[in-house]
Amino acid sequence: MSLIEDIDYIDADVAYLLGLITARGKISEDSDVRRIIIEFPYKSLEIEGISARFDTDSSIKLGLQQIQERVLDVTGADVSIRSTNSSITLVLRFFRNTMIWRNILMHTQEDAGYEHFRVPDIFFSSNIPADWKREYLRGFADVAGNIRRANRYVDGSDRVRLDVLNYQTNWEMPVLLCTLLEEHLKIPIQLITWGHPNMGRNFREHQINIFAVPFGEIGFSFPHKQALLQEFIAHDKEHYPKKIYNPCLGKKLLGKRKRKPKDSRESDDRLDSRLKGQHFNAYWQICKKLGCPRTPKILEQEGWQINKRQALEEVPEDEI
Repeated sequence: MSLIEDIDYIDADVAYLLGLITARGKISEDSDVRRIIIEFPYKSLEIEGISARFDTDSSIKLGLQQIQERVLDVTGADVSIRSTNSSITLVLRFFRNTMIWRNILMHTQEDAGYEHFRVPDIFFSSNIPADWKREYLRGFADVAGNIRRANRYVDGSDRVRLDVLNYQTNWEMPVLLCTLLEEHLKIPIQLITWGHPNMGRNFREHQINIFAVPFGEIGFSFPHKQALLQEFIAHDKEHYPKKIYNPCLGKKLLGKRKRKPKDSRESDDRLDSRLKGQHFNAYWQICKKLGCPRTPKILEQEGWQINKRQALEEVPEDEI
């Protein structure tokens, strides 16, 4: 089925649901019961502001109720909310092989869980509205986006992070999310913090860092996370009025002092096959191996305003 034909099987609500699923979803089919379980980790729901205070518990309940109703409307499934010690889960049960169930399987390529999911191909089509692409990313961020003061950059400006759990089968996911944000929505990525031994993070989750001001175009469904985002945006516009939010350049120069030491885990089985046996000194080198095509020249051709000096700067020591 072509992307043009696929448009008949997607709208803003389906896009949002696919964001939830590909972030932390599991899909299963046992006899006549079909399930989708979406996990909201408590750590992604907890927030830390500058001065504002939030009724987090009430906001989480309200946000989940609104998400539950939205999912129910689009799927017609039995939708329930369950709590564990570490997370809240949204459980969808389908008792018939409905069109929406088959639609979800089509867009997820019948993979079983977030360890394998990619950004569905439909979102890279020029034929669907940008709003639907933003809804997909909002769904992803509602589950896997964390916003807190501790995320701030070295200059003090605030950032949102989209977390991608680290599995051998999903290393390309951060690059696909970056492509959707930058190429399709013109929302600049500051960098991807890879869970790679050369980056000093062992095999922890990958983090896509986005400054709060441009992330305002995506936002959150949870009231407390959205209120905190607005606080950060107001703070950054006041204290950094001249800050320019440049896109990731795809490539920068590396000084000799930036060279990373070799690591025995560079051929670890937890790595994507394209990364095995490779040594990396900067985050963008990993992006390149996983398919990122961008360079400063290409960005200029696409209409981005590129700071020539920035294109020649070295990557900050704590950001590679």
